[in-house]
Amino acid sequence: MNWYIVSQEAGEIKGRDYAMIYKSETKRDENHTPDSNLIRLTSKMLKMKRLEGINTHYNSNLLEKMAYFQCVEKPETVQCFLKENTNELDSGAEENEAKETVWHHLSLKEAILIGGTGRTGNRRDDSLSFFSSSYRRCPAPPAPFDHRIVTTRQTAVNSLYTVNRREILGGGRFGQVHKCEEKATGLKLAAKIIKTRGVKEKDEVMNEISVMNQLDHVNLIQLYDAFESKNDIVLVMEYVDGGELFDRIIDENCNLTELDTILFIKQICEGIKHMHQMYILHLDLKPENILCVNRDAKQIKIIDFGLARRYKPREKLRVNFGTPEFLAPEVVNYDFVSFPTDMWSIGVIAYMLLSGLSPFLGDNDAETLNNILACRWDLEEEEFQDISEEGKEFISKLLIKEKSWRISASEALKHPWLSDHSLHRRLSSQENCCGCCLSRTFWKNQQF
Repeated sequence: MNWYIVSQEAGEIKGRDYAMIYKSETKRDENHTPDSNLIRLTSKMLKMKRLEGINTHYNSNLLEKMAYFQCVEKPETVQCFLKENTNELDSGAEENEAKETVWHHLSLKEAILIGGTGRTGNRRDDSLSFFSSSYRRCPAPPAPFDHRIVTTRQTAVNSLYTVNRREILGGGRFGQVHKCEEKATGLKLAAKIIKTRGVKEKDEVMNEISVMNQLDHVNLIQLYDAFESKNDIVLVMEYVDGGELFDRIIDENCNLTELDTILFIKQICEGIKHMHQMYILHLDLKPENILCVNRDAKQIKIIDFGLARRYKPREKLRVNFGTPEFLAPEVVNYDFVSFPTDMWSIGVIAYMLLSGLSPFLGDNDAETLNNILACRWDLEEEEFQDISEEGKEFISKLLIKEKSWRISASEALKHPWLSDHSLHRRLSSQENCCGCCLSRTFWKNQQF
């Protein structure tokens, strides 16, 4: 267990404005959480009169948990230095390194990796240190507000929020998403305006609200408020400004590496694992429904729960909606769907991120659906020649026609491609030595 008390004032550690990190190695106890004694001890140690809150941050494989205690003396950035202990119970553990993370104090909107030094004073290669830290210590930031249970208000959204109708963040079959700001607090949010002219449309939005009320995870966009009027419902949600993951796939100037893909897929699996634990299916996973937290970081949040459904094992669920090239065979066949249906879509996304190619895309929807039913795909394309065998195997465990054979989100997170840190270091070393990025083939004028 490690304790760090640090502050920032003109770049120096001073005697006030503290933040504290409690770090616990919980490899053998995934249910460990900081207890009340720890919290009381923390407050006493820091002699804080006010705490903004206590947030628990998980690493991507839930083997470590950290409780972050936040002081609200000043709204400046607080530097928190995390230093790993060698696991005394694991004689084969590697040398651990100090990690420096910057948390934006009040909103916790960003976690920016700075670097680190070795515990013994020896430094690894900077690129490996950066990789180890960023891929293991930099989860997506939580929403700048606590999870809420939202019900629709029968009033105008403009009474409480300033909605920028000119700034469109996104759009689709449902309507448009605009940037907005809460008048009372100045909190920046996103307003999703959904046209609900009929009962069916209104019921679908109410289902989306119900689903989001049950989902509290850093990789799932959070709902803040909702407003209902005669012709539309407005969902006010967490705002992130990194754009769609899809934009990075088609951007010829965005050179995604295999390690980038590993990080993206890992976070997607974390979010979907939480949804499945809550017995909720997303059923519309695609790069357009995955937002990047900002333009530079490899942190994502899954959005658009309009087609999500609660999964009840005794009630066989069929659906006939979705985006053709991401549909699982059981959806195309109008067969029963379940958790593996989402995992198929993750396999398609992984394939696309690694290659820039869509595995089942045909010249038209009918051809695309036939390719899916035939499970016609391969990894023989030139774009996969430099991809690791672990990456190829990961895809092959998801793009399987028989849904019961696909790996679950939990199993995916344990797969070597996502969990083997020695593999990640090897890939990092190769990319830095060769300066190589994934070769990309981009398709034009396709509708997704």
